[in-house]
Amino acid sequence: MFRLDNKVAVITGAASGIGLATAQRFTAAGAVVVMADIADGSSAAADLQASYVQCDVTDERAVDSLVTKTLEQHGRLDIMMNNAGVLGPGRGVLSDSMDDLRAMFEVNLIGVLHGIKAAGGVMGAGGTIINTASMGGLVGFPGISGYGSSKFAVVGLTKNAAIELGPKGIRVNCVCPTGVSTPMIGDAPENDHWAVRTQSLANQHVKRLATADEIAAAIHFLASDEAAMINGHSLAIDGGMGAGMSVQLAEAALGEPIHDDGGIFE
Repeated sequence: MFRLDNKVAVITGAASGIGLATAQRFTAAGAVVVMADIADGSSAAADLQASYVQCDVTDERAVDSLVTKTLEQHGRLDIMMNNAGVLGPGRGVLSDSMDDLRAMFEVNLIGVLHGIKAAGGVMGAGGTIINTASMGGLVGFPGISGYGSSKFAVVGLTKNAAIELGPKGIRVNCVCPTGVSTPMIGDAPENDHWAVRTQSLANQHVKRLATADEIAAAIHFLASDEAAMINGHSLAIDGGMGAGMSVQLAEAALGEPIHDDGGIFE
């Protein structure tokens, strides 16, 4: 099930985190993988017997070149995973600097658009494009207005691209993870994005962050032929966050625990 034999996949932001975990899953499933990142991913690519191309996704010509090199080396492109992203300082809507906002939109949104355009123009029927959005692109969180807005835009771009590329037989979907245990968030309070970690854990119902492997598993499914009828979808991988208020937030608001043996509203 979910085999990717003979499929050629490009993954941006592949040197670490979700991108690296996805490259590992894709190669294990039989795909030929091209790993792209602005950071050096050559060692990781060598370990997986994959290719590495240095690429800044904010540069349209660089993304076009990435796809061209893939076609030259492998003759086709079946899967495009637009995963590269950044999380800038979370100062809030009144305090975010324009430089920080532009940087996040350039990578998180425009970088995805470059990938969709480059891949969508050369893929044949059966091709699939998967974008990394975020739960911050489905619901709002205090302090991450710039990042959240860029990811809301990715969700919207995914839907529009799915509509336009669907007649060509190309599917476009995105994944919307909760907080993921990757270097972007970190695991220490002094990390700049500790607040993102804290909010994720407070709002979801699974008491840990997601792992990169768990997000990669969902991406693997969306990339497979078994997901052929899924198009324009935003897959929440959220530990139950979208189901509603978590027990710990309800208890904090009510000032008392919620017991299984009796309703506190009686």
